Amino acid sequence: MLDRMSEYRRERVGERLRQVRAQQIAEAVRHILEFNRTPAELKRELDRFVMGQEQGKKTIATAIAFHYRRLAHALKSSMVQDRGDIDAALRKTRTPKANILLIGPTGCGKTYSGERASQLVGVPFVVEDLTKFSEVGYVGQNTSDILVDLLISADSNPHIAQMGMVYLDELDKLASEPVAYKDVSGRGVQKGLLRLVEGVENTIELGPERIPLSTKHVLFIAGGVYGNLEDIVCRRMARNKLKGEWKDFLLTEDLVEFGMERQLMGRFPVRVLYDQLSTGDLKDIMTRSEDSPLRAYKNDLKAWDIDLVVTEEALDEVALRAELEGTGARGLTGILHRILLEDMFHLPGSYVGEFRVDLAYVRERLP
Repeated sequence: MLDRMSEYRRERVGERLRQVRAQQIAEAVRHILEFNRTPAELKRELDRFVMGQEQGKKTIATAIAFHYRRLAHALKSSMVQDRGDIDAALRKTRTPKANILLIGPTGCGKTYSGERASQLVGVPFVVEDLTKFSEVGYVGQNTSDILVDLLISADSNPHIAQMGMVYLDELDKLASEPVAYKDVSGRGVQKGLLRLVEGVENTIELGPERIPLSTKHVLFIAGGVYGNLEDIVCRRMARNKLKGEWKDFLLTEDLVEFGMERQLMGRFPVRVLYDQLSTGDLKDIMTRSEDSPLRAYKNDLKAWDIDLVVTEEALDEVALRAELEGTGARGLTGILHRILLEDMFHLPGSYVGEFRVDLAYVRERLP
């Protein structure tokens, strides 16, 4: 069809497509340029979804609010000088960047905090499981694939991708030990990440197309359990006769002893240590969080005119079982599923009204 178009109509179509593209870019960038949420406002929003972790949420909210407020101010100034050219403004803008390192047990809300914060800012967000990555030339993904995922998350708009967030999950799994052979899965990947995290110009090659994509404005958040990090810090504290909570004494050298690259850790100046979720926190997730797994089950059953009611004692027992399993908030969904599976199978179509789950029922289902 295009081949039968006149040159004039072809130019008109091309011009219209360029206008639509420019409008899409302007609309997406507007979220960043108009960002004005304070750290306290971000924290209050996070409180609606993430239970506990008060210090962690405060630190994340502050780092993210300042990063995007700083970026918005710098971009506005550059765009005035370049007559609204976002591409030129992104290249010229220089702002300090405080990437965030989250340390804490599984299921404590590390990834969830970052994801929720990105939604509040209105920027692309991708989660990368680092256990899938290897050095270039070996089996597995390499770090350049992170840029492709970020670009996809930004609807293939490189301008918006440059202002997104990347969550690097299970960073601690890349910890390496001194060995004589090449460490494919650890040290090499850490060095590959260093180039992305420090904020350099990159090029994505998609077939014959080469797309420039800088990471100097991308906010990186890395998370990991760091299982024996407490022992490393406590040993150093004992050598130096330091007393107090080990989390207050964490240094870069402790992370290096754990097996992390010093240069990479230096690119994560904001460090947040999350706590193991308590029974009270887990109960709050079920009863107060706007993304509660219990609320999801209630809504599912409500669609069949079944009103699920769970007693306080039953909620306490579910929270306790989740704490004992050690999988944090993730464990709640599995436990609730085990309790309700038979009822979710048999009740729809055969029962309407209130369905009550008490302590005895929970213990019957969870021997």
